[in-house]
Amino acid sequence: MERYQPPSTGLIHLWPLILLMDIITPSKGVLNGTELLEQVCNHTSDTVFCVTTLIADPNAGGPQALAGDLANAALRSAQTKATHAQALIALLLQNATNSLDRHSLQICQSSNNEALSQLSSANNEFNSDSLDSMVGLMNGAAGVTKACLNEIQGRGHHFSLLAAVNADLIKLCEICIVSTRYFTIEDLY
Repeated sequence: MERYQPPSTGLIHLWPLILLMDIITPSKGVLNGTELLEQVCNHTSDTVFCVTTLIADPNAGGPQALAGDLANAALRSAQTKATHAQALIALLLQNATNSLDRHSLQICQSSNNEALSQLSSANNEFNSDSLDSMVGLMNGAAGVTKACLNEIQGRGHHFSLLAAVNADLIKLCEICIVSTRYFTIEDLY
């Protein structure tokens, strides 16, 4: 004997579940401006640094900022920090009084040159919408900067400004990378 099969009603039974999920699940619409800045900064290692840096930067896009604006502002600030570190390293090398300091600064100089190269390439990739390559280059720039930071950290007051600049540079790379997670189609045009 064949069992009775009620007629199929398709997805009609799922509508209450879909409606409930829509009510419970917060909207994940396109973020911009302050909401986007908060989301990006909350996913970095130093929220306060991120917020203060991006709010102070006129290139960050203001109230209508898109993720691309935040990433671009962080990338440009990272390039500026790396250039500042380059000048600082040259000055410290010129005034180095012992071979250990000179050696550490030569490591930093090499790391900084590599970071500047990678940041420049990241900027080119960003402008050509090649985000995966850009993120890899930003990670690379942060990594070589960390090598310098590890070399000079705890080595005395005369390295403290360079350590601070390098720490900021690493955070700016992170902000840029996190910003790319929020890119929408508008960021690519």
